[in-house]
Amino acid sequence: MNKLKLLIALCIIAGMNSLVSAQSWPDKPVKVIVPYAPGGGVDPVARLVSQKLADIWKQSVVVENKAGGSGTIGANFVAHAPSDGLTILMSATAEVVINQHFMQKMSYNPDIDLKPVTLLVKLPFVLVTNPSKPYSTAAELIAYAKKNPNTVTYASSGPGTPQHLAAVMLEDQAGIKLVHVPYKGVAPSVSDLLAGHVDIGFAGLPTALPHIQSGALKALGLSSKATSSAAPNIPPLARTPGLQNFDLTQWFGVYVPSGTPNAIALKIQKDIVDVLRMPEVKDTLEKQGAQPGNMSMAEFQSFSNSESKKFGAIVKTAKIEP
Repeated sequence: MNKLKLLIALCIIAGMNSLVSAQSWPDKPVKVIVPYAPGGGVDPVARLVSQKLADIWKQSVVVENKAGGSGTIGANFVAHAPSDGLTILMSATAEVVINQHFMQKMSYNPDIDLKPVTLLVKLPFVLVTNPSKPYSTAAELIAYAKKNPNTVTYASSGPGTPQHLAAVMLEDQAGIKLVHVPYKGVAPSVSDLLAGHVDIGFAGLPTALPHIQSGALKALGLSSKATSSAAPNIPPLARTPGLQNFDLTQWFGVYVPSGTPNAIALKIQKDIVDVLRMPEVKDTLEKQGAQPGNMSMAEFQSFSNSESKKFGAIVKTAKIEP
């Protein structure tokens, strides 16, 4: 009985220490790791949120870009960082739910080494083409591709990336055969779409929207089932016959090393959600076509698990070689 009382007392003390630690956290500068190059994708979102977190935490919050390996270099850095909450991963989708399904060797296990904290944003892709191409809707593209199998080329930012898997889903649901042209990143793929060197491609809405508005690219449809307030005239691909089940979005999430105390992870989650609710932050993100997140740790864990299963099934269909 005395041993049981001692165990309970120790648990209470540990819980109190964790609470005190969370209340005084952060007592040092915080690193936010973005596993991609500056300027594109998750980077501007991470910088916007980090500026606001620095104000809340009264500490320096430094964004560091550790690009390479389809996001795995930066994710691995965080996975093996000290579990004090001072090193935070702001990730895209690949390094936390996709790569593990086709990369034979990874220096971390995202399901074991990283703790999901919360969702930053969800944002749809938009299927685009050069104005010179002979199709202006998804239905016209599908009809053309069926008449001309293995001739329509599509750009992606690399094998196994969400852009690649979105096109694989399009092929599978539409019953068409396309030709994959992988690039080393988003910028060169969009550049060749603008030049007409490749026929179609999926691009993040914030990236593609200025080119669509200028007339440099034609929008054929959104990858999400819902429309976007940033581009209400672009219809979801799911409205196209044969694509009724098409629904795929890119998302950016927040992770910390798995050993990070829950009290600290919960503080990070709460403060990030508070930032995402700020009118100026929410307005900025929504104008870019991004939907700010609002998930608890448990909700984000469940979301991450379901996304891993979904993308894993697409990877299997794609038969991606490591």
